[in-house]
Amino acid sequence: MAITYDEFIKNHKGKACDTDGVAGAQCVDLAVAYMDEVFGSGIKNFWFDAHHFYDNFDSNAWLKKNFTRIANTPSFVPQKGDICVWKSSLSSGGWGHISIATGEGNTSYFYSYDQNWTGKHDPCAKVRHNYSHFAGVLRPKDQSKINPPKPKVLDSSGFKKGNKSDGVLAVKQLLMLAGYKLDNNGIFGAGTQKAVNALLKKWGYEQNGVAGTRFIKRLSEGIK
Repeated sequence: MAITYDEFIKNHKGKACDTDGVAGAQCVDLAVAYMDEVFGSGIKNFWFDAHHFYDNFDSNAWLKKNFTRIANTPSFVPQKGDICVWKSSLSSGGWGHISIATGEGNTSYFYSYDQNWTGKHDPCAKVRHNYSHFAGVLRPKDQSKINPPKPKVLDSSGFKKGNKSDGVLAVKQLLMLAGYKLDNNGIFGAGTQKAVNALLKKWGYEQNGVAGTRFIKRLSEGIK
């Protein structure tokens, strides 16, 4: 199952990945993992040097389908989720470099998550860059993976953690009928909040821990 940009960074930050099992942790390994885990490429190794992702973009059908190649210009700033690529002239071996933009920066500098930036098989880390030898980016066409739309709020007001009342008791009775194990009292504690959020997540709403009128009606209808 594909994950989001933020989940990918959380999973990889501070760690070194070697997707192809060759030459240890390289910058390309992180980019390949990103394309697979976030965008579902199913490709574990493109057999590319870093600069090839930009230079040979037109010859790869999957890249063309899922990304847009954008050249660096004096006014360009990478945005969050962009795959950043440096020219082959950056490195003595002619490999270039590749990383994943954070969206922070301006026309003088930008930040990205890099692997092997110093050539010592460095794990994934946030690095500040200038634009020297910078070719441009591959921008994901599916931006929902980068900035997922926030779930809608079911109730902005209602019963919440810390409340004590007969109304809370009634809500908890419904939750217990729905299969949640809670203390049989009128106190809205951590257990009740967890149960409320579990249902909100299941229904596709923001997990704000609030059991309001809409929540109660939906829960009641589900029990019926």
